[in-house]
Amino acid sequence: MTRAFIAVRPPDDVLDAVARVVPPVGRPTTRPQWHVTLQFLGNSADVASVSTALEGLTVTRGQVQLGGLGAFPSARRARVVWLGVADGAALFEALASEVGARLAPLGHEPEARRFHAHLTLARLRAPADVRTELGNADATAVGAPWTVREVVVYESRLRRTGAEYLPRTILPLPDPST
Repeated sequence: MTRAFIAVRPPDDVLDAVARVVPPVGRPTTRPQWHVTLQFLGNSADVASVSTALEGLTVTRGQVQLGGLGAFPSARRARVVWLGVADGAALFEALASEVGARLAPLGHEPEARRFHAHLTLARLRAPADVRTELGNADATAVGAPWTVREVVVYESRLRRTGAEYLPRTILPLPDPST
């Protein structure tokens, strides 16, 4: 059993653009940690069973673009600073919904709160007001639009230097033109 999650990883050129908009707050995440999580599976996932359950995803490939900075739970009391989705949020929502439906029978229920596609940029140990830092960053559209072609099952290993994410299974999405 393994700590794991399901995510979409942006292409390298988009990650280059992400690197240019990370605000100077909190403990920044690193480039190898940048992804859009569809579902966190917790500390006891059977990666082989999860991968099998996700084979043949039916949500088709689609174009997305990152953009818009924000914070959870709010910019006034931030614990997590994130980069959102400027275009294509419906694709991420559809993917998260299908992933959740396929994994619920394995005991991996989706979170009760509404899904919000984002890429985590930084974490803060204590809540902080980051409105100024978010307002100073130009992140309306970050990087070029790209086509989401696959979903990845990641193993997460916690290290003193931060989490290490290892791709375990890459699941291609169907092409809408075929």
